[in-house]
Amino acid sequence: MTSSTPVLLPQLGLEVTEGRVNAVFVEVGAQVKRDQPLVELETDKAVTDVVAPEDGAVQSIEVAPGDTVPVGAVLVVLATAAATSAAGPSAAATNGAPPAAATVAPPAAATVAAPAPPSTEAGSAPPSTAPAAAVVDAPRKRIAPVARRAAAKLGVDLDVVTGTGPRGRVTLYDVEAAAASSAPAAPAEPTTGREELTATRRAIARRMTASQLIPQYHLVREVDATHLLAEKDAQASRGGEKVGVNDLLIQAIAETAVRHPLLATGYVDDDPPYLLHRESIDVGLAVATDRGLVVPVIRAAHEQGLAGIAADRKQLVAAARTGRLSLEAMTGGTLTLSSLAAAGVDRFTAMVNPGESTIVAVGRTVERFVPRGRTIAVVPTLTLTLTFDHRVVDGAVGAAALAELAGLLEGGMTWRP
Repeated sequence: MTSSTPVLLPQLGLEVTEGRVNAVFVEVGAQVKRDQPLVELETDKAVTDVVAPEDGAVQSIEVAPGDTVPVGAVLVVLATAAATSAAGPSAAATNGAPPAAATVAPPAAATVAAPAPPSTEAGSAPPSTAPAAAVVDAPRKRIAPVARRAAAKLGVDLDVVTGTGPRGRVTLYDVEAAAASSAPAAPAEPTTGREELTATRRAIARRMTASQLIPQYHLVREVDATHLLAEKDAQASRGGEKVGVNDLLIQAIAETAVRHPLLATGYVDDDPPYLLHRESIDVGLAVATDRGLVVPVIRAAHEQGLAGIAADRKQLVAAARTGRLSLEAMTGGTLTLSSLAAAGVDRFTAMVNPGESTIVAVGRTVERFVPRGRTIAVVPTLTLTLTFDHRVVDGAVGAAALAELAGLLEGGMTWRP
């Protein structure tokens, strides 16, 4: 006996109400295994795969790439085995299960027309009405089904298309771009291009607009980075987890917030408004990705050693750049570090994230001439720019916090390895 199992868009977070379908990985009639990805979804927080809850066959596909669907919407319907054979016909009838004849499977003729390769991986779909070459290509190159159909229609050779989707998957947009590049140039016309915002860019737009409503001010200070770089080298000589400048900055920022608790306080615009004091210092790290800016959070940075912070940072940054950050990894930050040192920026001003009171912007480290008594020394320096929510942190408190952070970086920090 079989039953129809709808696969729904799950609740991916309290603030998430909808998702955009980036890709559909299966076709009607395909056999799937439990936990096999069916649909790739993008929300304003992350990109995630919706997987098969159990083994079965794809009975119907209710969405297409580009669709925006609400939480709870049916994405795919699977034909799955009844829960137990002992339950008997009455149980199947109670559950609304269709008769055995409703089982979805590929036509036998397709199997004859497209012989299977000598060996296949466990969980791969059986031969279907698609050309045999497509079945052979699948394990070697990830190609969205809609991209295959578009390639056949537009005459695009998938072997020469470079995928820009997650894990190198060839998407519909890659096929269309390849077709456009090989098409004869159209006569030039005065046209304007329109690009729809992704869910991530919409989220960035909303948060930055909300940030503009925060009364903010900025404090800037140049810091002698001699001790900071010496500690980085000392950590490298000890071996173990590689510690970078950002890891040292995160620990020093967390220590500053412990000593100045208003940096770990958020303004909540309720009726009436109130201040939310946070006990755990969870430091967000701004990360630039192909999809836009995301801010994963290093938890309890005030308690962690440098090795733990470095390990968390590497894992979170890797997940961010592949679009695989969970919602939990991007929420609940206390204050944020934003660095453009790798981009060669000397100094810049960052915007406070809504719900936080402080963001630390760090520029690159450069050698400068610095007076030392009656002599001039060449010293590595970096510039800190702290931005504060004036509703929480007054100017004098902000200045004291900046002086505290500078003092820690210039030799006053007892680093926790």
